[in-house]
Amino acid sequence: MKRLITVSGLLSLILTSNTFAQVPAMPTALAVPTSGQAPLSSARRPGTEYSDLDAYGYVEEEFYLQGVAPAITASGQPLLEAPYTTRILVRKPAAPARFNGTVVIEPFSWFGERGAGWILTRDYLLRRGYAYVGYTLNVNTPPVDPKFIADTPAAQAEQIAQYGRIVNFEFMRRFDYARYAPLGTYYDPQRFTRGDGPDPFLPQSQGIGAQLALLLKSNTAQGPLAGLAVQRVYVNSWAVTAQVWMDYLDQGRHQQWRMPDQTPLIDAYMTGRMAYGEVGGDVIRLPRKMPDGVPFVTVYSQSELMHDVIEGINLPPDTDTPQVRYYEVTGMPHLRLADLGTEHSERLPADLDKGNDPRCQTLYDEPAELVVSALLDGMDRWVREGKPMPRAPRVAREGKAAARDPATGNLQGGVRPPWVQVPSATYLTEQETGCGLIYDTKVAYPKDVLGQRYGSFSHYRQQFESAKAVSVQEGFLLPEDAAGLRPIATPQDF
Repeated sequence: MKRLITVSGLLSLILTSNTFAQVPAMPTALAVPTSGQAPLSSARRPGTEYSDLDAYGYVEEEFYLQGVAPAITASGQPLLEAPYTTRILVRKPAAPARFNGTVVIEPFSWFGERGAGWILTRDYLLRRGYAYVGYTLNVNTPPVDPKFIADTPAAQAEQIAQYGRIVNFEFMRRFDYARYAPLGTYYDPQRFTRGDGPDPFLPQSQGIGAQLALLLKSNTAQGPLAGLAVQRVYVNSWAVTAQVWMDYLDQGRHQQWRMPDQTPLIDAYMTGRMAYGEVGGDVIRLPRKMPDGVPFVTVYSQSELMHDVIEGINLPPDTDTPQVRYYEVTGMPHLRLADLGTEHSERLPADLDKGNDPRCQTLYDEPAELVVSALLDGMDRWVREGKPMPRAPRVAREGKAAARDPATGNLQGGVRPPWVQVPSATYLTEQETGCGLIYDTKVAYPKDVLGQRYGSFSHYRQQFESAKAVSVQEGFLLPEDAAGLRPIATPQDF
């Protein structure tokens, strides 16, 4: 008896036959032999990424990650397959019972191999039993390094002089040759371009990320998380490496590359401090092939939101289908002293003869990691419980300028941490001050202004405590973090 195929059934067969979903190649993870010192970016090394892993019952291990991955152009065209050897740095609970089932993966920054996402969420991750895997996306230094292409030879030379020692595999090998000599990836600046120049992003970035997620989620006995039952993998990618994951989503890799059972490799995406398209000029704010059922969360500091305001770029609306959230966090700088990577330094106001400029004297280093941790927690609950993340208003605009409250000098709208709800300073951006810094700066209120606004430190502190409760209720501060958040101004300021 012939089976009858309905029109809807035929359509289903056609769609199924045309699907391009596939399982990426499985990479191999090999333990990196010890060289007598801690790995680059180690949480056990003194510095911005340090954490007391032992106190939380965590271990840290480093592996070579090896495989064959496609090299993909900035426009999304795979040109060839090539072998690669990179490294991953794993932090995981020593006791499987402490593991919450979720792994956060993050590509390390170009500059100093910094784990920005780790720095911004580490206390939360360790408290809640996440596993963390940072991984390297790097190349050997090409004849012309596209990371430093500038408008003039002098500007390019200045960038190379400042950052040339802390990028690419050469930096890693100089740091620890025995450990990092085997690393290698494919790169051809002639064949892979972005905008009008060579693509500064590693062409194998997307494939390496997908293969890493496959390895972690497959729960193999030989994997770097053997003994832990991985259920979810989240991306947490910040600064320039966030573009890699925008490309991944924009080009449809989320739908293309899947687990063997056709479920997603990645369960949620958080990126931050990156204006997509700033490198190469393809300016979009929402992936053109945005998948359903997977959160895409972008966190802007004041610097990124000001960039979009000046350029007249509007953010997409927050929606639950697809799951999109944009957060413009006021009182959050693009870079803090606490965010620097290994051997990474930035020029300070005194270095640029700006030490006496009242708008350039004071960097702000407020604990933005508390806001980011609350957002990561909200994204996790969206995945596990189906509870949508909170929404926040956009920063108000006045044409191509951001609206500021004349009474406080601070931006109107956006996510407003307690130090912006109850301010003791005006938080500025480099675009406004022209200080010549990567850091943003603030101008603290003088004593008479604090006195007029609050009367006394006691009254200021009371209002700050009330603001903390508001942020907890809004979902932008976790209760356990609120307890340790201290007022920014001190009694001496009054």
